[in-house]
Amino acid sequence: MNKKWVVFIFIGLSVLSYAQESDAQKIDSRNFKNLYRLNDSLYRSEQPSKKGFKYLESLDVKTVLNLRRSDKNGRKADGTSLQLVNLPLKAGKLTEDQIILALKAIQGAEGPVLVHCWHGSDRTGAIIAAYRIVFENWTKEKAIAELRNKFFGYHEKMYPNVVTLLQNLNIGRIKKDLGI
Repeated sequence: MNKKWVVFIFIGLSVLSYAQESDAQKIDSRNFKNLYRLNDSLYRSEQPSKKGFKYLESLDVKTVLNLRRSDKNGRKADGTSLQLVNLPLKAGKLTEDQIILALKAIQGAEGPVLVHCWHGSDRTGAIIAAYRIVFENWTKEKAIAELRNKFFGYHEKMYPNVVTLLQNLNIGRIKKDLGI
């Protein structure tokens, strides 16, 4: 086989493999750099601006789950009908109990739900990975691969604890706590 064909096939398989790490759909918007639709009921992003909150309404998002410790949503979402939920988390000190609280907030919210933190990468990535594992029955490996997808911006060197936490989640306990 010709070397060019081997390289072409290798690159094609690599791209296909990489694309399968996430089925999230990037939403191109002037108001967001990191906005993705994960499924019919869940989105993820960075901190929305005032115009970003208006744009979320146009996507029919109903609830916004803010994982930031400083709650800037109230002012920026003023004039929208979005339901705002604040659950302040620290990426470096994230626990399984906090993941359960976030999943309960998503489970009990009117959807679609947007989950966000400052950059939409570390705290948001951890909660989305746990959601994928618990509600969509993804393997931990697949959810961690999505977390690590460079497009989401996970800062693994700063927060390696997130991967360790996801690897050690007690899925049975979490599903029991969520009533599923």
